[in-house]
Amino acid sequence: MPTFTLPIFLRRHVLFTLLNLAGLAVGIAAFLLVSLYVAEEGTVDRGFTHADRLYRVGSQLNVGGQSIKLTFSPDDLAEALKQEVPEVEAVTRVEQDRVMLGAATRYFEQRVLWADPDFLRLLDYPLERGDPALALARPDGVVVTRELARTLFGDADPLGRTIEVRHGPALTVTGVLAPLRQSHLVFTAIAAEAARGDKSWAHAKPRPWSDISGVSTYVRLAPGASAAAVGAALPAFVNRHNPPNPDKAGGGMDNMVSLRLDPVPDIYLRVKALGAVAGGDVGTLQVLGGVALLILGIAIANYTNMATAQAITRAREVGIRKLVGARRRQLVALFTGEAVLLAAIGTVAALALMELARPAFQGLVGRDVSLAPLPRGRSWLLPLLLATPVLVGVLGGFYPALVLSGYRPGEVLKGRAQAPGAGRVRAVLVVAQFAVSIALMVATFTVQRQVAHVQAAGLGYQPDSLYLISNLPADLARAATLKAEVARLPGVRGASLSSLVPAAESESLSSFDLPENTRSTLRQARGIASFTADQDFFATYGARLVAGKGLPPGWKPAEVDEDKPRYLILTETAARRMGYAKPEDAVGERLSINSEDPTEVAGVVADMRFQSARRADLPLMFLIKASGEHLTVRLAAGDQRATMAAVNAVVDKLYPDAEYLRRAFADERIESLYQSERRQARVFAAFGGLAVALANMGLFGLTALTAARRTKEIGVRRVVGAKVPDIMGLMAWQFTRPVLLANLVAWPVAWWALHQWLLQFTVRVDQAPLTFLAAGAVALAVALATVAVHVIRVASAPPVAALRYE
Repeated sequence: MPTFTLPIFLRRHVLFTLLNLAGLAVGIAAFLLVSLYVAEEGTVDRGFTHADRLYRVGSQLNVGGQSIKLTFSPDDLAEALKQEVPEVEAVTRVEQDRVMLGAATRYFEQRVLWADPDFLRLLDYPLERGDPALALARPDGVVVTRELARTLFGDADPLGRTIEVRHGPALTVTGVLAPLRQSHLVFTAIAAEAARGDKSWAHAKPRPWSDISGVSTYVRLAPGASAAAVGAALPAFVNRHNPPNPDKAGGGMDNMVSLRLDPVPDIYLRVKALGAVAGGDVGTLQVLGGVALLILGIAIANYTNMATAQAITRAREVGIRKLVGARRRQLVALFTGEAVLLAAIGTVAALALMELARPAFQGLVGRDVSLAPLPRGRSWLLPLLLATPVLVGVLGGFYPALVLSGYRPGEVLKGRAQAPGAGRVRAVLVVAQFAVSIALMVATFTVQRQVAHVQAAGLGYQPDSLYLISNLPADLARAATLKAEVARLPGVRGASLSSLVPAAESESLSSFDLPENTRSTLRQARGIASFTADQDFFATYGARLVAGKGLPPGWKPAEVDEDKPRYLILTETAARRMGYAKPEDAVGERLSINSEDPTEVAGVVADMRFQSARRADLPLMFLIKASGEHLTVRLAAGDQRATMAAVNAVVDKLYPDAEYLRRAFADERIESLYQSERRQARVFAAFGGLAVALANMGLFGLTALTAARRTKEIGVRRVVGAKVPDIMGLMAWQFTRPVLLANLVAWPVAWWALHQWLLQFTVRVDQAPLTFLAAGAVALAVALATVAVHVIRVASAPPVAALRYE
């Protein structure tokens, strides 16, 4: 029976073979894991039939030069598209919702899509039970995921069973969805929209197209139709249904509403708009892909370094092979083949490492990554697995093969074999390895500092100890009672109702005329973000008043202020946007906002940032009213658990039927704005650690080879009086010099890349020199520790033994 054996050289030098094998396995595992993740993210929603012709019709509200990009569209857009745009082959609507679904009095909060009967014909999510063409044609039909069916009905057949929507209709299960892949839509059930009865689209009153709710419209274009041509015709189409009015803020005759076509396969990764539930991040993919390639490059450089460093030990073998007739190209093929063989073994080991590392990697990227060999749409995986060892082996082994095959038999047999240029190549590769490691460490430190900085700096208020209850139903009296009862609780320092809180998914744009005798340099205010807040909002948040006296002491908004607010508060950016040279100039101005009765500017506060620092400070205007869907509670410092429990008890008492109240601390919600940046920081940290480990693994091997070759020299130095510290200093300088040079390479590259990355933020940290010095110091310390392992062993050996070493 034939047996598999490693080449003799690989078996003879076990330490270096294992080092190369470990390095290649780690590098290939990182590369393949990231390749799987990037491919999964890049193929989201590409599995639909005719995916290249599927589009979501998104909208944009344009007011005074400002705009809000939405995933939604006008409710009755679908019928108009079907009748007036011949390129549209099919159209459907869907509305995302959160409801309590249940059976037999057991209810569970679920994400549901209310959809047209044709929804599954366009976005054909596969069913494992039921007919997609008929599942939503039934007015009360609903298709559910396998997991939801098991939750509601156990192992019983779900088809034909009834699901209740609390405070809503009864639905009949007409289908069971196959396991869902990642998508821009997140749901556990798709229900026939007609089941909503009086609340369905068929019974809705016509509304102007500028009054956009939560309906999304999808179209499939006819074969050969041009999406660009359809998009170019949309402005005229919108004007026919929503005639433009002269912009009172001086914006001309541009329509307030515009439409666009978002390709369905691009939505998940590339379309960022208000109303999106799920989405990937192209920046994270680029970072992951680039870093994974760098890790693989370090592993390949390790192999190249150690192979060229070991070349002299194989010189006699090369000389003998040439004497018996071997040609150089044959030797190149032989030595490159050894590298490919080692890379193939490394790839097999990498598959095992991938399975071990998968849970940690999934936590790093925030989604499942399947290692199934040939799932749907992954036919590229097998060719990649076959090509990887060949590519890695050739890249890592070709140059050492050229060096080895270049030895001349005569010089080898006389003991004068040299590898010209190999030492310089090794030095360059070591510098490159450590430069990558240092750059990744600098990136890790900087991204972590930036994320911590934007969560606290420049907010304009104090987020600590702010407890938020969101999504309160529209009930002015009940909200007032809630605020009053919560404010009286021990441990509560303030409470406020508002329509804006940190990380709220809400946008607003207003334009209005300024009074004739205004102190502003303008006559119209354009693109002002308008929200509501009660009289205690600014004290609860700790906002800083920069102009005016604020609201009159003891004044509270009355019910009449809901329609005709008496006072408003501006931020500094809003005052500047409205044309006031100084914040003080805005105080006392009487503005006609929503009614003929003017609203007085009671004060100007420092800018308050409620969204990501990637956005410029919004010009905020707060109309002082008693209503709001968010309650903000300022808790006293210290142990806040008892106070939180008391607050929640009051909320549950007053809102026993409110299933969708969201409760969180302000700093938690602010942190959620920077998930992408935090993920990138984790990526840099994880792969930076790998880069340092791999670079020092290679350094460990090079140090071992160098120490072995210089054993006799070290013995002579010891005999003539050199001490162990002297030997350590000599060897350490040889190997730490490339690390020092690596800093000179890494620092400017890292500074430039991070400078470009930081430009996306309006609030950003300085690139402190200490960050770069710390990264360089860590790399140097680890390199010195690696070198010391071998140097101490060799330098501490008896000189006599060293002099006898061959």
